[in-house]
Amino acid sequence: MQHKAENRAHKFDKQARLLEQAQKDRNDWEDIAEYRRQQWVKAIRERDHKQDQMSQLAREKVTVQECLAQVTRERDTALRVLKDRRRAWEIHRIQSL
Repeated sequence: MQHKAENRAHKFDKQARLLEQAQKDRNDWEDIAEYRRQQWVKAIRERDHKQDQMSQLAREKVTVQECLAQVTRERDTALRVLKDRRRAWEIHRIQSL
């Protein structure tokens, strides 16, 4: 009877070790899954940040284009004014001769 009890104890001990190993394996897989999930979240955040940067750059590009158009209009106006002043000066010079 004692031998039977020892065999049963050995069997339960073996099952306990197997259960412990299975739990360890499960914990390892959960750790791997969590690590992968964190990598995925990090990649998504980086993608979102890059998209935000691209959107910001696109807005800045539009602003710069608008400023360039304004400066170009102001330059063209200044050139017309300068041309008109030269004509007026030439007319004045010719009339004063």
